[in-house]
Amino acid sequence: EQALNDCLFFSVKKLDRMLNKMADEAFKKTGLTPTYGFILLILKEKDGLPQKDIAQLLCTAPSTVARFVEKLEYKGYVKAVTDGRLSLVYLTDHGREFVKEIDHSWEELHQTYQAILGQIESEHLSKEINAASEKLQKK
Repeated sequence: EQALNDCLFFSVKKLDRMLNKMADEAFKKTGLTPTYGFILLILKEKDGLPQKDIAQLLCTAPSTVARFVEKLEYKGYVKAVTDGRLSLVYLTDHGREFVKEIDHSWEELHQTYQAILGQIESEHLSKEINAASEKLQKK
């Protein structure tokens, strides 16, 4: 057991599973999984992004983002427009209205883990994980 707890990979996966459960619960009322919500939040901040940029922000394969965008488009929340080789994604009016619900779920998720860890510890942990990710990415 100690070997697992000393393993960064195992520790991160354990944290990932716990946070996924919290996120799924927070986003349940939207009818979407958190990743769909994150795409809408990204577009709320910068509408008209290429799918490949969304994939980079989410650290996800472009083909995965394409499937997510397709479903969001089917639901009427986004519109994908081809511009040369790029597929730009825009929020629809329906999507702009719906993103308010996503904001509430996002806030609920933050409040849930901050209530357990504390705001300072949550922010510190997030910064440390991001710093480690950047170092590992440079390998």
